[in-house]
Amino acid sequence: MIGKASFGLDDVGSVQMGALEEVPVAAISPERFRSLLGDGYEQVEAAIATSREVLSGRVVWHVNSTARGGGVAEMLQSLLAYARGAGVDVRWLTISGNPDFFRVTKRIHNHLHESDGDGGPLGPAERDVYERALLEAADDLALRIQPGDVVYIHDPQPAGLVPHVKTSDAKVVWRCHIGVDRPGVLARGAWDFLRPDVVDADAYVFSRERFVWEGLDPDRIWIVPPSIDAFSPKNQDLEPDAIPSILAVAGIVDTDHSNRALFRRFDGSQARVCRHAEIDQDA
Repeated sequence: MIGKASFGLDDVGSVQMGALEEVPVAAISPERFRSLLGDGYEQVEAAIATSREVLSGRVVWHVNSTARGGGVAEMLQSLLAYARGAGVDVRWLTISGNPDFFRVTKRIHNHLHESDGDGGPLGPAERDVYERALLEAADDLALRIQPGDVVYIHDPQPAGLVPHVKTSDAKVVWRCHIGVDRPGVLARGAWDFLRPDVVDADAYVFSRERFVWEGLDPDRIWIVPPSIDAFSPKNQDLEPDAIPSILAVAGIVDTDHSNRALFRRFDGSQARVCRHAEIDQDA
């Protein structure tokens, strides 16, 4: 089994500041889950109370490579909004980079899935490209974080920032959202490439036990399954009229959609599906 997510996302604005962009984070109350969890919501309330006490006066930063177009971005859009709605000061940063940097990180990503990708190596030249591209982002991040803050670094692209955060008095967590059940030469080569950057993190978070790398301190490993938001647009219950209408607008079925292709955005506002889909499939 391979862990990989690629989801759509509503456009999210961002603010460019140096090598990092700060993505606005909405505040949405976790109370909306009470109706789904019933008595189980008491555990959420207890966790909220603990987080407010433990994280008071601290910022929890999350750093990844994009604010849209991927599963991590979609996950952060939800999780950070609920954390902020619960009273935690969470902030979201994305990194920039040159084409060579993203060529290398795409290769790392493919190798972590035991896929050959473009067939290129992960050697000293790629290490130099990777480290040089992150230097400006590291300087930018150092200006933002304060002692006691917590910094979550997501996936391979910004993993090289972990050693820079460790030089401050902040805590750093590296979260790896991808992996492969049966790692081979390619995956282990990618581990070897990234391990010097992530090994000193205060904690490592993986989505599955089988995704955990060799050579990491087992006492710092946490398993956190992917977090699926029941209230995101793709997981909402749709009105009966909306389903055939959405399929018609997308071009999947040939029927009269009559402008009933309605859904609710993440913030609760109503929206309409209006774009035809490009569909590729085998005959």
